[in-house]
Amino acid sequence: MVACVYIKGDNIHFYNEGSSLSEIGGLSYRLGVPMLNFVCYDPERFDEGFSVIAEAFDNEFAHIGAEEPEFISALRQSITELQQDSVYLFFYGQMFMDFILAFIESPQKAIKQLADVLPGAEDKLLWAMKFRWSGSQPYPDMEKRLFRAAKDVVVLMSEHLRAYQGAVTNEINLLLSFREAMGAPESSPMEYLYYLEQYRMKNTGSYYYLERPFQTLYGVLPSQEIVELYEVNSIDDLFRFEFIKMIEHDIFIKECKNCEHFFIPKRRVDAEYCERIYGDSQRKCSEIGAMLRYERKVAENPILEAYSKAYKRFNSRTRAKKMTQTEFLNWSEQARKMRDECVAGVLSFEEFVTWLEQGRIRKSRSS
Repeated sequence: MVACVYIKGDNIHFYNEGSSLSEIGGLSYRLGVPMLNFVCYDPERFDEGFSVIAEAFDNEFAHIGAEEPEFISALRQSITELQQDSVYLFFYGQMFMDFILAFIESPQKAIKQLADVLPGAEDKLLWAMKFRWSGSQPYPDMEKRLFRAAKDVVVLMSEHLRAYQGAVTNEINLLLSFREAMGAPESSPMEYLYYLEQYRMKNTGSYYYLERPFQTLYGVLPSQEIVELYEVNSIDDLFRFEFIKMIEHDIFIKECKNCEHFFIPKRRVDAEYCERIYGDSQRKCSEIGAMLRYERKVAENPILEAYSKAYKRFNSRTRAKKMTQTEFLNWSEQARKMRDECVAGVLSFEEFVTWLEQGRIRKSRSS
């Protein structure tokens, strides 16, 4: 067993077993957050991080030094730092380290072991299938085969990461599509999951969540509390478990209307923007999303763009005392009415722009 997970409240707890080569033990997250962090994770950071780790094998005696306690400790620390970005990355770190140690023992064994979790590994590492170490320890690896193998594995893991991010995204979109079609669940969570599986079969031709049961056991926490533990031996196990538990606990996922990343609303179910920092703005989507969305909408619509420019122009006149606040409010009220008429096709765009440029205030018929 690579790791185990359990649920307490609305949190998912992840614990690396003793066989794990990462130095992180127990981790706790709000249920659904690790999955969404993985989907949003920048794969270029993955490439950069593991490329740096692979460079550690760029010497002729890497196959000897890799078994030294100091080197293994440093490697663990590097993997741990990646895992802190996303607990899902733990499985790639474990996969990489298992391959390196197995390759030192037997390249053929390492490649076959890797091919069980990374399809295409045998083709990518075909050059190493006939390779045999020429002795136990003192012989240098003149062609740096371990380094070459490490780089090839990083490429394979990177391809798998991107593909799996896409697969998880597809599953989330399928869930959102199902909820849009079916509405809020009126049945029990497990019945809802059953109907989702039927919906998935109809749309993809296969079942996914209920066909493979999880291995369970009981464990005792430091607090003496007994909890039901679930074995997770792959990234797919962790995703399926978290996805099922998210449905069971009625945790909803939404797509941010600004950055288009998935998020779980914290305070309001009808929230439209996430709490992530947007780009280089140092501000959250929830703080600037509505404004940016309006600006994009304005940029795509000449009517709104003309109105926005005129509004800013007259507002600056008010601040400069060239126009009274009352005059500005009267103008803006009339401008909004004419904008809506133009959008509705009652007023032509040319007439609307001409009126904006003249800056007239059309009096109501009652006055």
